Amino acid sequence: MSREFIREDYLKVEITFDPVLPAREVAIGWLSELPFEVFDSTEDGLNVYAPNTFINPDELTQIKTNLEAIASVKWKESIVKTENWNAAWESDYEPVNIEGRAIVRAPFHSAPPSGLDIVIAPHMSFGTGHHDTTWLMIRTLLDLDLKGKKVLDMGCGTGVLALAALKLDASFVLAIDIEVGAYENTKENAVLNGCGNENRLSVKCGDVTLLKQHHHHDVILANINRNILLQDLESYDQVLNVGGNIALSGFFTGDVPVLQEAIKKLGWECLNVAENDGWACILCGKTQK
Repeated sequence: MSREFIREDYLKVEITFDPVLPAREVAIGWLSELPFEVFDSTEDGLNVYAPNTFINPDELTQIKTNLEAIASVKWKESIVKTENWNAAWESDYEPVNIEGRAIVRAPFHSAPPSGLDIVIAPHMSFGTGHHDTTWLMIRTLLDLDLKGKKVLDMGCGTGVLALAALKLDASFVLAIDIEVGAYENTKENAVLNGCGNENRLSVKCGDVTLLKQHHHHDVILANINRNILLQDLESYDQVLNVGGNIALSGFFTGDVPVLQEAIKKLGWECLNVAENDGWACILCGKTQK
């Protein structure tokens, strides 16, 4: 498997809190504003990873100081060599089971006897299914009728949601991510899932401005973070068909009222709010232009 898109070592930050909550959720919220790509919750804290040169040390120090105001914090930084990442990640990678209806697994795991089977190469990309928001988004997808629908996956990460949509019979999926690594990983995972040569999938590297080049969509998936969602909701509205659905995640349950207010202003209908371990997913319907 190609790993050419990873060109540098990764910074690993191991953090423990006393008490763990709400400090861990607050830390994830603050650290998600920096270029961290993997968030691994532990029993007493959090491990996060990012390309080493992408992180501003002063910003990281400020977050540490802010966290110390709400909990007792133990903080350890180390460098994970690129060549060691695959072995470390694969040794810890376990299949993700979404209520027995879908499995997200690595290529070295056996295929499930039934249910949706999604194969994801365990690289340094957000969206393997282990994070609560990805799990929530997949569960939401399983309850939607995607047959013949055009789907947009914004912030696609590994492409796990885009690939799930294709396997749920979407007619076309556009997957977009601002990170080159995510773009490459999504294309690789498409091949692993037998979707590499299909004309039903288009993968683009860029941001919301790319939407100006594309037609409307029946379903939009946006698992990013609260600030980016609030910034880009109007752009999503411009390319979402009337009668279509949009699923939003990447934010805490405490952020739901803020998102709901923005949703209301766009004239969308809030159909469901799902929660898991402090994270939330909102499913909306567009009922008017």
